[in-house]
Amino acid sequence: MTTGPWLRRAADPADGAVRLFCLPHAGSGPARYLRWAGRLPGVDLVGVCLPGHERRVAEPPLRRVPDLVDALADALAPHLDRPFAVLGHSFGGLLAFELARRLEAGGARPRHVFVSGAACARSSEPPVAGLGDAAFVAHVRRLGGLDPDVLAHPDLVDLVTPALRADYEAAEAHTPDPAATLIAPITALGGLHDPAAPPGTLIAWGRHTTGRFTRITLPGGHFALFDQEHNVLRTVRTTLAAHATSAHLKEAAR
Repeated sequence: MTTGPWLRRAADPADGAVRLFCLPHAGSGPARYLRWAGRLPGVDLVGVCLPGHERRVAEPPLRRVPDLVDALADALAPHLDRPFAVLGHSFGGLLAFELARRLEAGGARPRHVFVSGAACARSSEPPVAGLGDAAFVAHVRRLGGLDPDVLAHPDLVDLVTPALRADYEAAEAHTPDPAATLIAPITALGGLHDPAAPPGTLIAWGRHTTGRFTRITLPGGHFALFDQEHNVLRTVRTTLAAHATSAHLKEAAR
């Protein structure tokens, strides 16, 4: 099921389901998240598709985080009619946090924010968005950011590279606010051997919420979110179920 160009669903939501907006890593789209459909009972899984990505490949990508957050907030506005949470991986983790900030500022309250494989400070590594094609693709390949089926076809690599570059450019140009905080609780997930967001850097996310903070370290590298799906989905299920139980208890106590 498709909900406009920005949002995609694999199935109609069940009554009372918590809506989970999933933001993709650089150059990617919602397809990988939609494979989780049916494995998160009580969750309305909604994948986000950015301009220039997957089915929107013909559109020019946005190259600045504020522009993406503004557009995302507008796209999500009609779909905040039930309890919701936000999840993002890598570049999507950065967007998830900034989007949650924007939504809270507008009066909407995410139940939870899941940030995966993302550091909350600007990287000290040299920028890569401006590298030549071969060096840029090699960098993304080292992190595991391109599907082997895509890498096997140079024409597909050429097709996805503009969106990848745009996302890297947006991330590298963005300066996070070190004092920014959310009311929503944050869970930071990351791979034990992730070179982009080592486990120690995930602890810093705790400074960016006035709610509860949890850090979860998974076996693997930068894409442990998908390599360890069983553990990740269990965490998402139990976390969102706990929020739902707490909300029901508060309602019953009124």
